Amino acid sequence: MWSSKCIWDIQYNLQEYDYISSKRITCFYASKPQPHQFTVLVRGIPVSLGSSVTESVESFFTEYHSSTYLSHSVVRQTGKLQRLLWQETVIASLSYEFTNVVMISQSDADKWYRRLVKLKAKNLPHKRSGRDGFLGLFGRKVDLLDHYEKKLQDIEDNVRMEQSSVVEKEVPAAFVSFKSRYGAAAAVHIEQGVNPTEWVTEPAPEPNDVHWPFFSASFLKRWICKIIVFIACIVLTVLFLIPVVIVQGLTNLDQLETWFPFLSSLLSITFVSEVITGYLPSLILQLFQRIVPPIMMMLSSVQGHNALSQIQKSACFKFLLFTIWNVFFANVLSGSALYQVNVFLEPKEIPLVLAEAVPSQASFFIAYVVTSGWTSTASELFRLFPLISIFMKKKFAGKDDDDFEVPSVPYHGQIPKIALFGLLGVTYFFLAPLILPFLLVYYCLGYIVFCNQLLNVYAPKFETGGTFWPIVHGSMIFSLVLMHIIAIGIFGLKELPLASIFCVPLPFLTLLFHDYCQKRFLPIFKAYPAECLVKKDHDDQNDPSMPEFLDKLVTAYRDPALKPINYSGRSDGHDSLLQHAA
Repeated sequence: MWSSKCIWDIQYNLQEYDYISSKRITCFYASKPQPHQFTVLVRGIPVSLGSSVTESVESFFTEYHSSTYLSHSVVRQTGKLQRLLWQETVIASLSYEFTNVVMISQSDADKWYRRLVKLKAKNLPHKRSGRDGFLGLFGRKVDLLDHYEKKLQDIEDNVRMEQSSVVEKEVPAAFVSFKSRYGAAAAVHIEQGVNPTEWVTEPAPEPNDVHWPFFSASFLKRWICKIIVFIACIVLTVLFLIPVVIVQGLTNLDQLETWFPFLSSLLSITFVSEVITGYLPSLILQLFQRIVPPIMMMLSSVQGHNALSQIQKSACFKFLLFTIWNVFFANVLSGSALYQVNVFLEPKEIPLVLAEAVPSQASFFIAYVVTSGWTSTASELFRLFPLISIFMKKKFAGKDDDDFEVPSVPYHGQIPKIALFGLLGVTYFFLAPLILPFLLVYYCLGYIVFCNQLLNVYAPKFETGGTFWPIVHGSMIFSLVLMHIIAIGIFGLKELPLASIFCVPLPFLTLLFHDYCQKRFLPIFKAYPAECLVKKDHDDQNDPSMPEFLDKLVTAYRDPALKPINYSGRSDGHDSLLQHAA
């Protein structure tokens, strides 16, 4: 039965990978022409003395890609301008109950302009007076109409002045657009120059998906940021062991009475002891875990990625590793095994240690599935925290319904949780089968709830095209390998050496299967095949809207910070200068 379950898991993974791959290709065929399909990002552009980045890009691609080259848009140093225009912050969104983080770039000029228009439309003199401090509760009293007009005027003047100076500040990077998808793909996968550090190409993200701040950052700055992020992730992982130790202390009443002797009489009550040992530990762990996705999103945002989708994918992978270690392994090994450091220096002892520690935490993880799985999924449907958040903002910050921003899909917060529950199901199905009905209820409830959320609540900020699936598949392979190791230890404890010997090849066979899937399916998730690209390009030749699309493609990758800003109706020729520069 156990071996047949392993074979079924492998066959299911293979069929699922093949199914997701086919759906990705089908989605590509059904999609309309998108700017990122025809565009590549070029870095390390060499500039000769007396010429500009624009001239270098124009001459290079005109000469070596003359039949497919369409246009380009050079990236400029707009860091200071972005700080003037946008307040870029990483905010823990109450919409996801602190499980989702979104990059919010809210234009100050747009904010003040909307407030000014609403104030003029209401035309209520008694509401024109207010305070200019935080949330309108602090600061000096001012006439809001004059205050908003002055703020808008100052922002507009500063932005226009900075935009004029930014025009000449070019970065050796550009978005280069082509007339066909195949032409863009050829530019990405073929080395462009003799020097591998020059004319470095990569697929361009969607225009709305571009993360502009790190384009002007130097290679050294991005490298240092990656090191800092790596260290910060390690520190966060170590610090999170504190609540894990507290949680495991609550699951052991004897240890809890040793720490707090004055609680002995209270812990002797049956109801109190059942609540403390059954539900309180997983609830505390869940509350601490809520703050991790926003932190991972913040760390990924300063890591040097040039797309918000890459930031979210990086945060998803970080949070997945964090969840597997701190929720599963840290809780499983939090007893005496955690302090036996020599165990990790003797790999032969790891299966026996896991075989002893994993079954003992079955009741804890069943309670964790109920509190973290059922509760969070149900609360996702009711969305009480977003309601409270919108009410508070409207009451104290003066925001109306028009200021509401549709939340994006919380991939980085939900995918690791789903993968963790998959890990629990695979590892505990033969140790504690009682956990399976709870997991089944969670997945069924999650399917119903998130079908509604994806259709009626969330608005995707970017098109994933199934690119998160390899992360899910990798976590499932890890779960299978871990299950094999635990099984080897279980048979060893039961003194069944023949069964342990037969289980030894299984982890290696599973890893070989994973390697096969990586070679067979993963390339489709990194880039579309030439067959698909050429077929789609041929279909577009009969599309009458293609000329209009190619005309819009020329300006699709203009930096939002360089777009003209004109709320006062003034015209001084500045806008045409920016349009020419972009």
